[in-house]
Amino acid sequence: MRVLLVLLFLFSGVAQAQYVVVVDSLSQKPIPFVHIYDGTKGVIANNAGVFYWQESSAVDSLSFSCLGYAVKIIARSQLKDSIFLMPKAVALTEVVVSNNTLSAEEIMDRVVATTEQNIDFGLSSSEVFVHQTYVEDIHNMDIEIKKSTIPELGQAFVDELLEKAPKKEVEESFSKSTWLRDSGGLTYHKLQVLQAARLSDSITKNNFDTMAKTMNELLKKRVKKNSYFKVKSGPIVTFKVKNPVQEVDTVAQQKKALTPKKYAENTLGFLQRIAYKDLFEDKRWILPFIDKRHNYQFTNEGIVHHLRVPVYKIRFSTRKKKGYTGYLLVDVDDFGVHQMVYQSNKHETRFKLFGLFFEERLNNKRYTFVKNHLGKYTLYHIDEAYQQQMGIKRPITIIEKNKVVKGRNRQNVLAMDVHIAIKATELKSIHFNAITPISKKEFDAFSLKHSVLPKELYSKTEVKEYIPGLPID
Repeated sequence: MRVLLVLLFLFSGVAQAQYVVVVDSLSQKPIPFVHIYDGTKGVIANNAGVFYWQESSAVDSLSFSCLGYAVKIIARSQLKDSIFLMPKAVALTEVVVSNNTLSAEEIMDRVVATTEQNIDFGLSSSEVFVHQTYVEDIHNMDIEIKKSTIPELGQAFVDELLEKAPKKEVEESFSKSTWLRDSGGLTYHKLQVLQAARLSDSITKNNFDTMAKTMNELLKKRVKKNSYFKVKSGPIVTFKVKNPVQEVDTVAQQKKALTPKKYAENTLGFLQRIAYKDLFEDKRWILPFIDKRHNYQFTNEGIVHHLRVPVYKIRFSTRKKKGYTGYLLVDVDDFGVHQMVYQSNKHETRFKLFGLFFEERLNNKRYTFVKNHLGKYTLYHIDEAYQQQMGIKRPITIIEKNKVVKGRNRQNVLAMDVHIAIKATELKSIHFNAITPISKKEFDAFSLKHSVLPKELYSKTEVKEYIPGLPID
């Protein structure tokens, strides 16, 4: 078995926190998605069987439960670096065997019928960890200068810039927040960001900063302060752009800056979309392959075991050109959804006109649900991966104009043929933990204090130290 690092941290000189791994007592392998409950809050181990526990003096005992394992209750003083659970025998009952004859459509009907009794739609507080990655690969970047009235801005200079420009850029961001939410609606939601970080590539950043500085100095030297630009691309596209090197008022810059409150609002909006709006409406599933099942074909691939528990594996595919393909894992006993994995059959968005091209498709999305101490299914993990392809291939002419200057209105001209092709991948991973049922009174009493913006760090080791419990490798 892999050796797991066990880290101990001291908080405020009083509260102790530690990483704990839950292990199968027979196979000696970590057990994923174990639910740990202390009588107030519930914590869920990650897919490596590890959970982060911050001790409280008010807790007397901890309960460990996981589908396929015997429940284990230990005293608070017995919490160690490793906890062992005993697997219990899994036998297919007569009911399960008889249910194997159910068709995929009948199973999906029962999934829908039992939604409200299976899903925990109550008011709760939880930790939420967000890890976002954006990877951009430039496959083609050609710019051919046709005409330039700025001597420095010739073909040789542009070629040098393109040669130095990074062909691949990776951006990663991380955050840990407390989210108070009503899983049954969008009325009651509050988000307090606790820590946030952005992983920076210093070499790429320095390259872009150097290029931007070089261009800025060149334009300041050659372009007049009161100028504006007229951009033409073929006979149809024409628009105006303000002078990009004109000095901007400091107060105006501060107003446009990202504030902690705005950052929290943006994070909350993103989470509401991916964890609620994409899934439920009025306590019912709105995913197209569940809500509009007539557009999909379902196949019951039989009973398999997920985390030692028998589940139906239901494969589905769209009957139309656009839609989704994937599968669901459905509990054979209560017809609750353990997991769903799917991807788009074709692009979800596509635009191609006048040399401009954009296409986006869902490469993969995975929702994982676990049972809490109430016997209800609660959302634990979301993975989402989108792929984008974009590009431009058309002539562009930039004309500097300045009405203040005497003589001809036309000052400088830069005409070029542009061909750029980019492939981008956007990955999102969201984990929920420390899930605690709360009352409306507790929700109303929670006061938001926004003070966190992403901190720029340069390694994942620094990120994990800054955000304890962050589930990343």
